[in-house]
Amino acid sequence: MRVAIVIVTFNGRRYIDELFSSLRAHTPADTAIIVVDNGSTDGTLEAVATEAQRTPHVTLLPQQLNTGFAGGNNIGLSEARRLGVEYALLLNHDTVVTPRWLEPLVDVMDARPDVAAAQPLLVLHDEPELVNTAGNQLQFCGFGFCGDYRRPVADLGVDGRVRSVPYATGAALLLRMSALDHVGDFDERLFLYHEDLDLQVRLRQAGYDCVLVPSAVVRHKYTATFSTAKYVYIERNRMMVLIKDWPLRLLVLSAPALVAAQMSVMALAARGGWLVPLLRGYAEVARSLGGLWRERSRVQAARASNATDVQHLSAAIHFDGFDHPLLTRIANPLLEAYWRRVRSLV
Repeated sequence: MRVAIVIVTFNGRRYIDELFSSLRAHTPADTAIIVVDNGSTDGTLEAVATEAQRTPHVTLLPQQLNTGFAGGNNIGLSEARRLGVEYALLLNHDTVVTPRWLEPLVDVMDARPDVAAAQPLLVLHDEPELVNTAGNQLQFCGFGFCGDYRRPVADLGVDGRVRSVPYATGAALLLRMSALDHVGDFDERLFLYHEDLDLQVRLRQAGYDCVLVPSAVVRHKYTATFSTAKYVYIERNRMMVLIKDWPLRLLVLSAPALVAAQMSVMALAARGGWLVPLLRGYAEVARSLGGLWRERSRVQAARASNATDVQHLSAAIHFDGFDHPLLTRIANPLLEAYWRRVRSLV
């Protein structure tokens, strides 16, 4: 086996039947499938066990506790190493694969040893003519978000050509195992959200590329909604990524924008009633500073060069499901003007 698919499940019973049906129909028979269940209580584990009886090469790894996206995938990646595969494909439990979805991803990895992360084109499950993400965007203050969300697939203009992206989505992500051996797996402190961003920033800094392979297509049952927990995880993890991964020169030159972003997030939290949970998240960052600083030393020492890869950093923020006028009419124009002035210095 050259490829293992790692699926982390958590209370996703409603997704299992369609996902496994599509995998059986459209995945090469010699592909290993590793399912890590994070303590589901809705029958997910039992449903996966039933599907495993009809699907070749399935390994089920039930967990007593919820280890998060980061921890669950690390468990799956460890099993993939035990199997000795070259590539591991992370796949969300709320996806549906399509014909020849995997082969183009593997072909790109085989042809380009510099590529460590590759994603298919993700489209919306119920509106497959619209994009979920064609590669995620990374803003210079550390915000990550879907690229080309709800854009018509016909308007992408990629013509099936592989192209570099700031970072590929973790919802369907082929990873080169030897590259992970170099930079490490997911940071389990992040638990949920931005863990794919962090991993691929580290891969880029080590000299690898991250790409979109649009000839491979996966349908995603994605909803652009924000809960208090999601806001807090994203902001807490953004701070951790900045501390670990951002080079000092970028941090210094971005400082005014970072301060303004911080104040804006806190004002949004106060208005939305989630300031207290946000402050608890910041307290977690503060308690983790020792470990984050040690990790920063390792990450920065692993850099292939002093380059920041600024061509993959954007100025504007376009969160799907959040288009407040303060962001679109005031914050984004100011961020774009500031980035134009400091980008060349970075």
